[in-house]
Amino acid sequence: MSKAASGVRTSDAEGIAPQAWSDLIVRRCGLAFRHIRMPEVIGIVHGQMRARGIEHETEYYTLLARPGDGSGEWDALIERLTNHETSFFRHPPSFDALRLHILPELRATRPPGGRLSLWSAGCSTGQEAYSLAMCAIADNAHGQFTVWGSDISHEAIKIARQARFGRRSISTIPEHYRQRYLVPINDNGAGDFTIVEDLTQRVRFMGTNLVEPDGFRASHDVVFCHNVLIYFSPAAVTQAVARLAASVGLGGYLLLGPGEAPHDRPPGLEPVIVNGVRAFHRRTARPMEIKS
Repeated sequence: MSKAASGVRTSDAEGIAPQAWSDLIVRRCGLAFRHIRMPEVIGIVHGQMRARGIEHETEYYTLLARPGDGSGEWDALIERLTNHETSFFRHPPSFDALRLHILPELRATRPPGGRLSLWSAGCSTGQEAYSLAMCAIADNAHGQFTVWGSDISHEAIKIARQARFGRRSISTIPEHYRQRYLVPINDNGAGDFTIVEDLTQRVRFMGTNLVEPDGFRASHDVVFCHNVLIYFSPAAVTQAVARLAASVGLGGYLLLGPGEAPHDRPPGLEPVIVNGVRAFHRRTARPMEIKS
């Protein structure tokens, strides 16, 4: 092995070592790949290199590792690396806890007409965010709320904004919600459905990287993050959970997916059991900042 000018270890053929690619990906977005998957990851990197017209790994690595300058190309690589697997109401007990306990509690403790804010962090193509919106509007049809859906994949966000889903995709939505919040689309005979406007106008989507500062520091009553942290390295999990925790407002809740709860308690939050689901609750003011 030799070293490139940047200090990154390279192979004898002047390619970047797989571990260096793995470290860069973890550092930039938190994604951790098992050793057995690294040949697949390197293949994806090479495919994006060819699409970009770059011949040498060292040149491509330098482009991606450069702060700021490689962000557009980094986004393109992320689209190939990320897993967009998701579904509506993916973990029903979490949504039951939200619907039966958390939302009624939040409504009862907020001033009349107060707006609730819910964040679906790592929302992929939008199913989780729209599931949160269905629960929120069913809890109080005239209540004011906004659901924020975010994901590192810009392509996933584009799909989420279209609010268009196939028959198979909507099969996990409870029947009474399907009847109220979905309408068929008859433009191509594909049997697709869209979300009613009363819901879509309350849902906002944006690109967000959970392990890099990007300015999104709103305060939320509910932060929902399922099936995201299982793909992160331990260090990235700690960093992402700290950011999620800092976004939970006074009296708010953080709900993580099964098996995704951190070993240490998120900063400023208390572990609670809500309807059999482990969650984290903020009873005191938020910390002023997070140190990465």
